[in-house]
Amino acid sequence: MAEKRKKRDKISPDRRVNRNGIRVFKKDEDFTGMFSQLILEPRENKGEKGDQEGDLPKKSRPIPRDRHGLPFLDKSSHLSDLFRVSKTEENEPDENFSELLESSLKGKNQDLLLREKRDREPPRPVPLKKRLKRYPPPQNQLDLHGFTAMEAQSRTESYLRHSWRNGFFTLRVVVGKGLHSESGAVLPHVVEDLLVRLKRDGVVLWFEWDQKVKAHSGAVIVYLNQFD
Repeated sequence: MAEKRKKRDKISPDRRVNRNGIRVFKKDEDFTGMFSQLILEPRENKGEKGDQEGDLPKKSRPIPRDRHGLPFLDKSSHLSDLFRVSKTEENEPDENFSELLESSLKGKNQDLLLREKRDREPPRPVPLKKRLKRYPPPQNQLDLHGFTAMEAQSRTESYLRHSWRNGFFTLRVVVGKGLHSESGAVLPHVVEDLLVRLKRDGVVLWFEWDQKVKAHSGAVIVYLNQFD
């Protein structure tokens, strides 16, 4: 191995390369100038016909590309070839916007243009009743019996947001009728205020009481906003 290395150094002591053809630099060698020279300075003509000032040849071979159109770079490739603009692209005339607009509007009256505009408008939103028909019966429920008003509010909000993020559509929240409470039912009012706020936040699409009337219902059906 040492003999091969010495033999290689004798052949090219200034430009040592490894077995893969990659140049090996010495510890005291400054290699930053090589990259700046490759990018900023034009390459020398090696057997190709070019200008006297050392510009790029007039006819350079096409750069091989992959199936995505990205160029392959090999040892003989130069970075400046990637940024060159062909003469056909330089001499290509700019498109005239007024002529394109006139040709697109040719033969179209105002009624036809308005009709085309209406056809391109986004579809109207689906009515609420039609959206609710897509929803299944309650898939899960939360029972708030035994919770205080503050605990019920926090528990219900966490439950609804978690179910909304996990793709649930319809839920039932049991609030009770307050038959065993001296001051009457408190949780229905607390939960209703929370549902109104979550409806503004886009979490809840709609809610309705189980018996259509809050005073006679012990639960509320919540439809989460899962459809755009």
